[in-house]
Amino acid sequence: MKKKTGLDNCWLKLCNGLLSGVLALLGYTSCDSTGDSPVEYGSPHADYEIKGKVTDKETRSAVEGARVVVKPMQWNSDETYPPQLYDTLYTDKDGAYLYRDTWMIDRFRVVCEDPSGVHKADSTLLSMNPEGGEGWYKGSDSQEANFELEKQQP
Repeated sequence: MKKKTGLDNCWLKLCNGLLSGVLALLGYTSCDSTGDSPVEYGSPHADYEIKGKVTDKETRSAVEGARVVVKPMQWNSDETYPPQLYDTLYTDKDGAYLYRDTWMIDRFRVVCEDPSGVHKADSTLLSMNPEGGEGWYKGSDSQEANFELEKQQP
């Protein structure tokens, strides 16, 4: 076996240094964000707003204290995500509610229930279409879901 000399070690260090420098330069140039695919970390998301009013179908009066549950829907399915991801709101004295959040999900089932039991529950499916975003941020969208609740049969 041949013993390495000082010249061999010097040559090896020089080659390692040159290769490391070239690889580092290639790595930095691949991080250029002026190309077609910007360098970003995170996940796609958008700002959503769902608002509406809950009224009695017969009297057209506002239903105060109605429970509005916003349920995110799973991709390509009519199934909702687990209840831990649901958001619950209650209507004010004018029957109005407002939901705002940032999601990467774009479909929601909005369920309206009357905790007093006077009215029947109702629901609707909303598909959000965010606009005005760039990169991972897809923009924002606002939708309205009004409910006219029928009274329960005695």
